[in-house]
Amino acid sequence: MAEPLRVYGYHGTTIRRAGAALRNGFRSSRNDYDWLGDGVYFFQDAPRRAWEWATARYGANAAVIRSVVRLEGHMELIDTGWFDHLDATYTALLELARRTNLPLPRQTAGALRIDREVFNHTVDIFATNGIRVRAIRGVFVEGIPLFPGSAIHSRAHI
Repeated sequence: MAEPLRVYGYHGTTIRRAGAALRNGFRSSRNDYDWLGDGVYFFQDAPRRAWEWATARYGANAAVIRSVVRLEGHMELIDTGWFDHLDATYTALLELARRTNLPLPRQTAGALRIDREVFNHTVDIFATNGIRVRAIRGVFVEGIPLFPGSAIHSRAHI
């Protein structure tokens, strides 16, 4: 059996929270704007991107923790095989919203709440079937094109 892929994950936080994480482990984020669902967020192999994110959010109190992340039992969004599961979950949530006459969460540029619901529910569905999704990994295009017409963006990351 092949050894799981290991990557470096860089987690932006505050100095105080970094100390707590190093002593006690990471605390799962459960904000309504956490677009990949509940969990701990990392920038893969991108310490500078993590530092940019942390300093923009926390200023002089920013810190970045480097962790080894073992990619085993994860949802790989680079593999389109996961998209049917996510689409089925979205369709089920849409149908539930129609039946109950309740709106879906509001999606904005800074808070992808529908995405969050889809990921959380998909992970829950797999869990009820005895499958634990330990992580979600994908490519995310953020920022501006590096030059006119470029498909490479200034804040893209995994």
